[in-house]
Amino acid sequence: MVSRALVRGVVAAGDPATADAGATALQRGGNAVDAAVAASFAAFVCELPLCSPLGGAVALVHAPGQGTIAIDAFARTPGHGAAQGPLDFEHVEVDFGAARQVFHVGRGSAAVPLALRGLLELQARRGLLPLTEVLAPAIALGRRGFVVGPGVGFALSLLAPIFERTAECAALCRVGERVARPGDRLTNAALAATLEALARDPGVVGALEADLLAQHGEAVGGRITAEDLARARVSEAAPVLLEHAGATLATMPGPSTGGVLVALGARLLEGRRFDPPLGPAHALELARVQELLLSVRVGDFDDRCRDPEFVRSLLSDARVAALRAAAGPAGADNPLGSTTHVSAIDEQGTLVAITLTNGEGSGHVLPGTGIVVNNLMGEEDIHPRGFHRDPPGRPLSTMMAPTLRYGGLDGALALGSGGSNRLRNAILQVLTLVVDQGLPLAAAVCAPRLHVERSGEGVRLAFERLGSSAAAEAALIGRYGPTSMAFDDLNMYFGGVHAAIAKDGDFSGAGDPRRGGSVRVV
Repeated sequence: MVSRALVRGVVAAGDPATADAGATALQRGGNAVDAAVAASFAAFVCELPLCSPLGGAVALVHAPGQGTIAIDAFARTPGHGAAQGPLDFEHVEVDFGAARQVFHVGRGSAAVPLALRGLLELQARRGLLPLTEVLAPAIALGRRGFVVGPGVGFALSLLAPIFERTAECAALCRVGERVARPGDRLTNAALAATLEALARDPGVVGALEADLLAQHGEAVGGRITAEDLARARVSEAAPVLLEHAGATLATMPGPSTGGVLVALGARLLEGRRFDPPLGPAHALELARVQELLLSVRVGDFDDRCRDPEFVRSLLSDARVAALRAAAGPAGADNPLGSTTHVSAIDEQGTLVAITLTNGEGSGHVLPGTGIVVNNLMGEEDIHPRGFHRDPPGRPLSTMMAPTLRYGGLDGALALGSGGSNRLRNAILQVLTLVVDQGLPLAAAVCAPRLHVERSGEGVRLAFERLGSSAAAEAALIGRYGPTSMAFDDLNMYFGGVHAAIAKDGDFSGAGDPRRGGSVRVV
């Protein structure tokens, strides 16, 4: 008999309502898996531009006595048996203020989604609660409404050209004649009804996928086929594991490139103590390590990172020493990264980190469901060989890197981030500020960030001004030049790390203010 007593724990997520949903699952006797899945479904409602049941997800789960698993429910390349007819694949330009970027949307931008299948499989295998209880908070949010948070409001303002591409998509995020702003209240009754049906019968997934085939198949300019949906499978793999400062660090394996880069960065920074943290010497070392990570070329690397032998070689003492000896070459990163993250830990020692994305959305809603379909085939940073060039069925690569750390005297940590290619550095910086520099988790999450990216033939630095450390700012600009992008405030450009920590029976967490993050401790 399953105990229904309240389970103590913590949930960190990208919106107060998302975190509340996870806390409710713990209060009803669920475990960290129930909490993280409940929060993920709530995010589908109240973090609408960032994730979707018909998008992608990756997750790490650790449970004492059961080990650690990595779950790839990201997306698959469509096109099995397709005649390669005309595509509905259009570009939309988004104005970021300092820069403009083209995204590709339309029915032909949709990849084969696995987020919904992945979450349902995870909860059925590892959760304790009935699905009706896990989905209840999300259903209530859709029916009764939710308040638009600052991170979601900002994302909606940026992505308005995509959401306004079709009337049904625009209706999900409009208040009167304008796009919703922070503080506005939105509802999604159609999504609530869809989730209610799903809670009663998980077989509804089949009906949703049949609708997806009709709405994003070849007849209407898409690439998804019946064979794609039949072949697509959520996959489970061993995570990338390494001993890290007296504990075990676990992160996402291939097809994630981000997980291996986080692990490599942690090795390069391990044991390096700086006083003060984020002073000139530390800031320059963080930037140097990010340059080293750029030398591991992602365009070739995303295939090799699926090979455990290659990963072991990359993280070996010899390779780390070679990388420390010389920085490598340094293309531009995607400025937004419509992604969100949930971290959860319970009193039984179960840790869960789930990262969710919908790209920027295709601009199309599956009729009558309230679900925006992904545009993961239209994201330049995950298609280095060009659009629609990969073979059908190929798992799409992703930078998303949910990460866990456990087994050490300093407690257990679950974290992850949105932020496209910048998320690897956001995770790495928070991780090393906590582990190597000894900062409290909340201080590490809120600390100013820096990010080194490729730019033409060289590298460019973006950073949040380092407060009173004018010397650190001067050192960075001295190294990277006056073209460095300086942000006066914390900015969602630098990701959104939502992290949970447990030590000696105490739980806490940090929701990244850059993306409206929130924490609930039960």
